[in-house]
Amino acid sequence: MITTPESTGFEDVIRIKEKLGEEKNLHVISEEDLDNFIITLAELKAGTSFSEDSLTGTVDDADIIIIQIKNLDWGENTLRHLKKQSNNFLKPVLLISTKPPEELQFLIDDSLQWPLTQDSFIESLEKLTNINQKLEMLEELDPSTNEFELKQVLLLRHLYSRETSALKPQRNYTAKVGYTYPLANALFDVAPGVETQSLSILEEKKLLNFTIEDKVNLCPNCEHTHINYREICPHCKSLNIFEEATIHHFRCAHVGRESGYLHDGQLICPKCSRELRHIGVDYDKPSEILWCNSCNHNFSEPLLSCFCLACAHNFSPQDAFLENINEYTLSGEGMRAAEAGILPGLGITNILKKEVGFYNIQIFNELLQIELARCQRYKYESTLSKFNLGAAEKVFEKYKLLSSKRFRKDFAEIINQTFRTTDIFTSKTNGDILIIFTNTSLKNTKIAFQRLGELIQNQFDVVLKLKYKLFKLSDKGANLDDILEKMNDS
Repeated sequence: MITTPESTGFEDVIRIKEKLGEEKNLHVISEEDLDNFIITLAELKAGTSFSEDSLTGTVDDADIIIIQIKNLDWGENTLRHLKKQSNNFLKPVLLISTKPPEELQFLIDDSLQWPLTQDSFIESLEKLTNINQKLEMLEELDPSTNEFELKQVLLLRHLYSRETSALKPQRNYTAKVGYTYPLANALFDVAPGVETQSLSILEEKKLLNFTIEDKVNLCPNCEHTHINYREICPHCKSLNIFEEATIHHFRCAHVGRESGYLHDGQLICPKCSRELRHIGVDYDKPSEILWCNSCNHNFSEPLLSCFCLACAHNFSPQDAFLENINEYTLSGEGMRAAEAGILPGLGITNILKKEVGFYNIQIFNELLQIELARCQRYKYESTLSKFNLGAAEKVFEKYKLLSSKRFRKDFAEIINQTFRTTDIFTSKTNGDILIIFTNTSLKNTKIAFQRLGELIQNQFDVVLKLKYKLFKLSDKGANLDDILEKMNDS
């Protein structure tokens, strides 16, 4: 028997063959003693072939994992422990219980009710074996892949190997964004809701298709959805406001709240001290308006303010982040990435593309030829630059910034502060980015890159040494072939 620190249950390994066509190791984890389960498997032996003796092994040796539960919490903890392990995440899981709980359906591949029948058990194992066969056809993963990218690839491969597989959001009031994706959450091993940041990256890379299920407002400071919307005084921002009737005294033209007129059950004007007897003759009540007890101002419409219950940040509703809550399925690009085990593109390059737009390399070269001819004929100072964001990507990854929605929004703002709408962009397959800075001298182009580095340092408190090459397009005798050759130099 094998036990784990996360469980007080029992584990064993059983080998099965015959109807599956090949030997498979079944790793069984049970909340209680395995004897009843083993006896049941022996009774099913007529249709299958089990080894007479239990095998020595761990879950790492398993082809299929079977979990028998009675307690929901125990089952969820066991499943989450398995799914956060990269080497076991893709292994098909069969859940057996007296009543398969719906809460665990996104962490398992199939479920059966106890006691088992021979046909249902073999049918389920054949279904899970098909998942194994799909996984065996995939390329081996590069051992140098960093942990974050590895888990992204594993998630794509999970969707790839399961029929009609989708990542569906589940409402969860404890989650940062009010929703969670159980499978992705277990894999990335983060607080509920934080996994949406990783899914957004896969979405931006066009590896996941999505349909919008809901939209939530998030605090711009901590990206939490637990926001209290409050009506406040537009003059002093106090919460101490209330609705009260307003009285207009015709005789002296005084306008004030009703409580200011009331004295011993009578209406007495606080300005001229006359008694108000008949509404419509002595006075009228033009409206029910709001009054502030702090500054005594009155107003018809209060100011709406947001208060984050997570970080105590105050902000206006228009400053809230609007987050889409999506259901995700694998795209065509995602299928190819799952098969190859390689993720395309750099995160911050994708942000740059989204903000400024990238031309196709052939079109870019045509525009470069036109700009080169224009500069040499009319002596305009335009500059071509080449740089690469690979080093910056590693720095941001080190500080775990890339998956933050706040980081991506702030980085987009920095891009818009640095580059102009007249700058022309493209990218090459090696990650190099080429920019034509129209009507911009070498000196001013250097200033632009210097400003980019300073903005990044000030905003994220990281120091980046941006390496770039510059080419002056107005130089006499410069031609496109020479420039393209220089751009290809390291």
